[in-house]
Amino acid sequence: MSKVWEKKSENSLDPIIEKYEVGNDYILDGKLLKYELAASLAHARMLKSIGLLNDAEFNSLSRELKKIYNKYGEEIKLQISDEDIHSKIENMLIEKLGDTGKKLHTGRSRNDQILVVLRLYEKEQILIIISKYITLMQKWVEHIKKNGERIIPGYTHTKQAFLINVKSWLSAFIESGLDNVNFLSSVYDLIDSNPLGSGSGFGVPLPLDREITARLLGFLKVQYNPVYVQNSRGKFEALIVDALWAIMNDFSRIASDLLLFNMDELLFVKTNSSITTGSSIMPQKRNFDVMELIRARSNVLLSYSFCIKTIVNGLISGYNRDLQETKEPLIKAFETLKDSISVLEIVFENIEWDEEAVKDKLSKGIFATDLAFNSVKAGKPFREAYREASLKMEEIVVDDEIIRNTLRKRVSPGSPDTINPALYANMLKKDKRNYEAKLNKLNRQLARLLK
Repeated sequence: MSKVWEKKSENSLDPIIEKYEVGNDYILDGKLLKYELAASLAHARMLKSIGLLNDAEFNSLSRELKKIYNKYGEEIKLQISDEDIHSKIENMLIEKLGDTGKKLHTGRSRNDQILVVLRLYEKEQILIIISKYITLMQKWVEHIKKNGERIIPGYTHTKQAFLINVKSWLSAFIESGLDNVNFLSSVYDLIDSNPLGSGSGFGVPLPLDREITARLLGFLKVQYNPVYVQNSRGKFEALIVDALWAIMNDFSRIASDLLLFNMDELLFVKTNSSITTGSSIMPQKRNFDVMELIRARSNVLLSYSFCIKTIVNGLISGYNRDLQETKEPLIKAFETLKDSISVLEIVFENIEWDEEAVKDKLSKGIFATDLAFNSVKAGKPFREAYREASLKMEEIVVDDEIIRNTLRKRVSPGSPDTINPALYANMLKKDKRNYEAKLNKLNRQLARLLK
């Protein structure tokens, strides 16, 4: 298939050069069909509104673009010779419509085509991630309702520090999750700007109406300066991946905690065969290795952020082909996080907390600070009470009464017994409603163009 940029007088591109330059774009871009078609339909409508397409031309383009969507849906398989989704669709239109197909590229460059397609993909993926993540946190609330009062040790420096419970431990990740959602949402607001119509980064000698395409595609605003449009590629992607890593980093910490609690020497957490694998040589082994992979993939996702930042760092202003290499780590980051959310949903449905195993492993020292504060309440200076408690630790009797009292007496806000999971449930319900409404609105916006 001919390249949209080829001239008849030129030699064909060497196939080794072509394969190297296309890279994995032809594989990745097949997933971006819906966004390419929607952006092309919006661009065609804008060209008609300013008189650069007549009614017949617009209707032909619109009809053909919708036919492609109806035939292939949201994904199409590309070949290396197609180069990317933008060239593929343009060639398909030219093959069907001749000169009319050649008119659709008027006023746009593949540079702003790439950006608008990625921006639409990013917006939808962010909202999908937020919705799935909130669903996971809602399941954590349900887990707390069933298991929240089960005691576990809280650690500092990997040593038993204070007695807490499952409610205290897991709600920490819900509270962090609400912050992560806000972080990701703020990045969404930043990227919610229309790059289409900025051309190759320097404007075009045509009266393009960029507000029309922004409105049709559901963007909050137009990204105004064409040079900044190009310079924002990579910057925005790095911010997105950083926000995704903030979530994945929490997952990594959850994974490390559960792996610790599941050690044979502790077994505070018990697993079953649906979430563990066996050993090829040791019959007794059941490995909770899915948590090890969560932990590893948190670091892999972090590497995607470094990858994007190092690619764009130091580039001159405007488009550079280096930017092509930021697409794959971005897409992989979204996929990694979505898969990890699904895995954690299953894991929390298949673990059990063994409170008796915890009691058996509690040190007397875990109650020493409470002993010190009992003396403080009686009027002793804390430092004196601290020293006395260090001398009386061996006198402590670990039984249900001291366990119950240490949790009951800790009344500072956020302490284990003060946590109310219903508050988290209400916040999550409100957030889920808001973000799913945003996602539905975006999907309706694209559907109006495509159908």
